[in-house]
Amino acid sequence: MSEAENLSETQALLDRADHAYYQLGAPLMTDAQYDALRARLARLSPTDPRLDQVGSAVRESILTDRAHGIPMGSQSKATSREEYDAWLANNLCKPLARSRAALQLSATLKADGGSISLEYRGGRLVAAITRGDGVTGEDITANAALFQRVPRVCLLNGTAFDGYVRGETVLSIANWQAIAEDNEDDEESNPRNTAVGIYRRKSGEQSDQLEVYAFRAFDADGVPLGQTETEQRALLTSMGFSVLPSLDGTPDEIWAWFYDVETRIRGTLPYWIDGVVVSVNDLGDQLALGETHHRPKGQVALKFAAEEAETVLRALDLSVGHSGVIVPTGIFDPVALGGTTVTRATLNNFDYILGLRIAVGDRCTIKKAGEIIPQVVDVLERGTTRTPILTPTACPSCGGAVAKRLTISGKPGIPLYCLNEDCPARQAGRIDKYMKSVDILGAGAEVLKCLVDDLKIGDAADLYTLRTRRNALAGIQMSGKVRFGESRADRFLDEIDKRRTLSLPVFLGSIGVIGLGKRAVANVQAAAPGEFDRLEDWLSDKLLRLAEQVHLPNAAENIHRQLQARKPLIEKFLANGVQLAGPVPTKAKAPGGLVICITGALSKPKSHYQALIEAAGHTFTDTYSAKTVTQLVAKDPAGSSSKLEKARKAGTPILDEAGLLALLGQE
Repeated sequence: MSEAENLSETQALLDRADHAYYQLGAPLMTDAQYDALRARLARLSPTDPRLDQVGSAVRESILTDRAHGIPMGSQSKATSREEYDAWLANNLCKPLARSRAALQLSATLKADGGSISLEYRGGRLVAAITRGDGVTGEDITANAALFQRVPRVCLLNGTAFDGYVRGETVLSIANWQAIAEDNEDDEESNPRNTAVGIYRRKSGEQSDQLEVYAFRAFDADGVPLGQTETEQRALLTSMGFSVLPSLDGTPDEIWAWFYDVETRIRGTLPYWIDGVVVSVNDLGDQLALGETHHRPKGQVALKFAAEEAETVLRALDLSVGHSGVIVPTGIFDPVALGGTTVTRATLNNFDYILGLRIAVGDRCTIKKAGEIIPQVVDVLERGTTRTPILTPTACPSCGGAVAKRLTISGKPGIPLYCLNEDCPARQAGRIDKYMKSVDILGAGAEVLKCLVDDLKIGDAADLYTLRTRRNALAGIQMSGKVRFGESRADRFLDEIDKRRTLSLPVFLGSIGVIGLGKRAVANVQAAAPGEFDRLEDWLSDKLLRLAEQVHLPNAAENIHRQLQARKPLIEKFLANGVQLAGPVPTKAKAPGGLVICITGALSKPKSHYQALIEAAGHTFTDTYSAKTVTQLVAKDPAGSSSKLEKARKAGTPILDEAGLLALLGQE
């Protein structure tokens, strides 16, 4: 290890030790080890300001409002070559009196996370503030001290730094996938909103999973460091920050790079990005160009096509899912996005809402990326009249108690839940989840509402009694006074009858036990062969006794409790004619058998393709792992879902539906 590397490692370790001791009350080392560490730093860097420090450089502060020392604006956006050319001509060439060929630009990848401002005084990190509305944000200093790539003590050219550093807080795709797999009920999870939820946790839980990439630095008076974007990135790197990949060049060279990023580089990155920020390289020119509506004229964000739009939040709709998770959805002025007109977009969860500081009446950016439904990602302008969004203190459906839950690993979760098992919205959600899980087709949201309201279906087991009520089913009134009808009723009843015999993983994984999906049931059976092949095994205390063996040390008790509570429902299923198939003998895999993962929706349910895959002697999975999966199948192999991006990075072959059928000899 070089002396510079040794110094950097020593500084980082001392920062962590100080924070752990003085703020967390959990020492990392003995007093003797700590003294030896400080002595090593004194030998390597006698003038290091850490040597004069008593206590942690970071004060304890979390989620209190705090004004930015320098307001944080946003950038103008361009999503086409025409918009990019217009920005060059109107914002740069005319004001600077330069030809397009004479422009010198700099471009940097735009990470998709949460922006923060870091404040340093005497070289020490004293504050970390979320973007908020650009004028006031939330103080998350205590959590930022745990982020990766954030120096606790910062020197500029050997002198203690006074000033501000702006950066983007991101959660890597790998870390997000690990967290998402641990929280199956947060269906709207993605790296961006998960990152924002984590950095707002008062407990600091999982803050060490987040990383910060710096993109701007100012001195204490608000003057940008350096003369150019190129020089500023070099200074940030010398100060101990990480910066994202960039390119300096002519307007045409920058556009060519942006195209390469969108079509090739994007899928190889370990984190989400949503575009490229292009700037006039000369910082003096940027200042001279000024701003319009708090957006610098000398910068533009080149965004990936058809992913973002601006609109106004007009109302909030709260829905309750089968597990009780309360999902806030914004109602917006209609806006075109990705070829459709959008009026609704998810606000993810209430931690996310608080982090955005959003209210009804605000102008927002909504985004649709890959397979993720539209979501709100930023607040652009505060409305003249605003209605705050408050975190519910009761379930919006039944009025019952609400709370956050621990995930299956025992860590605090982000979503808010209704705790009432008998909540009508939860009951309807469980019926809907069951039908989707076992592939009963023919009942959308409107049909489900009629089943619950008109036929008084109280749970999924009641579906198996509808054959005796065929005429009543055919006669239910849909919207526009349209009857469900005899032929449609018969098709729906046939679908139900096809699902009267179910495997144990499909059955248990479909009745709404949180933490026990179909894959989890199969994993438990694989971890303890022969121990969980009968329904009686699951309803006994065996899961508690074998919790460690089946890799559910934190979740077994909660799953067991839910299964006990669902005994009457399970008995009702059996009484209404549901039969459980015995354990399926393990098939010998063909020589060179493949592990095939399907992501997203194909033309038929996954269970159809699973049967074809296993009949051919291969292994089916819907969880992607670069180490095990040998073929990934997607409706659109050129898509941008996290599984596809991870597969492209790992070099895993990607097939479309036709390619899968050809592989299986089903052309």
